[in-house]
Amino acid sequence: MHLGCWSPLSGAAGRAERRSLRQLEHAGLLPFDLISLPLWRNLNGLPTSKRAPIRLALVQAWDKRDTAPLRWAQVQRQAIDLAATPGKRQNTAPWYENA
Repeated sequence: MHLGCWSPLSGAAGRAERRSLRQLEHAGLLPFDLISLPLWRNLNGLPTSKRAPIRLALVQAWDKRDTAPLRWAQVQRQAIDLAATPGKRQNTAPWYENA
């Protein structure tokens, strides 16, 4: 609520995860090796409600991929399956990720 106005989008799915990802990016905590993976890039055309939670899960699983490889493989498989969904919007520029 801001100045007596309520936004219906404030509690939308994926917004909290997107804010967390932006904070991590601003702090320089997103690993370049992770964000350069095709797996990360293939999620670009998805809506925020689907893209942000899986990207946050990828970031959380990235640090433990050596100690918990099954968890990393599970999250990776979820991202691959999600990226393969039909009806995904294609961005006009490959560097544009805020669709």
